[in-house]
Amino acid sequence: MVTPMPFPPTLQDLYPHYTPQQLQAAEENLLAYLAVVMRIYEGIQADPAKYAEFLRLTNQNPSFKVQGAKSLPSLTSAKP
Repeated sequence: MVTPMPFPPTLQDLYPHYTPQQLQAAEENLLAYLAVVMRIYEGIQADPAKYAEFLRLTNQNPSFKVQGAKSLPSLTSAKP
């Protein structure tokens, strides 16, 4: 029987064989990746034409949305 994974899973849940140092590196890499994604999105959002195209492309086939998916808190809601 498969044990259900907690939501959201931690990096340790995803990579139980990683050492603490590897988990730290994975977290740093994930945060760096998310920072790049946010910069790209903010650049698109700042340009009305690009944002309109983004919305058009992301709404082309709403049937591809994951059913039963839980939404995550916005990354932009947490200000330093």
